[in-house]
Amino acid sequence: MNLSSTPLVSVVVPTHNRRSAVTRCVESILRSDYGRFEVLVVDDGSSDGTSDHLGTVFPNVTLIRLDRISLVSEARNTGGKRAKGDLVFFVDDDNVVDPRAISELVRAVLNNPDVGIAGPIMYYLRDPEHIWCSGVSRNYWTSTTRFSTSKPNGSEDCYQTEDIPNSFMIRKSVFHDVGYFDQDMFAQHMEEADFCQRAKAKGYRVVMVPRASIWHDVPVRTWPYRGARNLHISSSQRAYYVARNRILFMRKYAGPVKFAFFAVVFLPPIALSHIAMILREDGLGVQRTAFAESYMRGLVDGFGLRRIPA
Repeated sequence: MNLSSTPLVSVVVPTHNRRSAVTRCVESILRSDYGRFEVLVVDDGSSDGTSDHLGTVFPNVTLIRLDRISLVSEARNTGGKRAKGDLVFFVDDDNVVDPRAISELVRAVLNNPDVGIAGPIMYYLRDPEHIWCSGVSRNYWTSTTRFSTSKPNGSEDCYQTEDIPNSFMIRKSVFHDVGYFDQDMFAQHMEEADFCQRAKAKGYRVVMVPRASIWHDVPVRTWPYRGARNLHISSSQRAYYVARNRILFMRKYAGPVKFAFFAVVFLPPIALSHIAMILREDGLGVQRTAFAESYMRGLVDGFGLRRIPA
């Protein structure tokens, strides 16, 4: 697909029961200095009046309401399939987008024809000078994933990353070539990592763009991680996918020798530490047991699924 000099960008925002957050996110997108974009909000079965509220406040925003909770991969796929733009900018609802972010991402994509996916530098909204993620690296022996928090060289056009969470721009043509997010195996958690791996296998580069910025409204990470929220475990369902999808991802991409090492040497102590962390989480109250049980079910299912699609 040949992109025009000023391609239409479709901004897709999946949301679920976060009316205030998604309102703030859309407001920031509409302040963009980029000249050609549409905004599509995919309401993933919200019960807090999100769609009615957004329809009143933002009459020019396209609202897509899903009648059931389908999780983030299906919500993104739904928005991506409705998108009219040559480029699709996915933004999770708990972000504030810098007015120049879309322009900078488009510039990086246009200047680098082999780039299929491009992401902004992500700062903490609660600590705006502190970086949440400026790139991702992963150890395929242990599955350990590291989010860089270093400020990049601002003179760089872009640089490679293992994958991109939370917010990223994708050429629409990449969807046709690679396929959409795997809403069966990776309904949520590591869905971006899986998609980026599939795109790289097709020859596309995945890059971070230093001049593009957003601010992510999540708690500031501290080391050592002591809370379930720092493990991306914010619900019982999420605990299940965090445990299961780590195993599925390693089964699919690590190779047999590295996966065996991961499964025998690394996974048992890390899983035990995660379960202990969940059970010690005061903020979960009586839900701690349910979270821990869901996590353990995820471990079992990660190994129990007979076939991992290529």
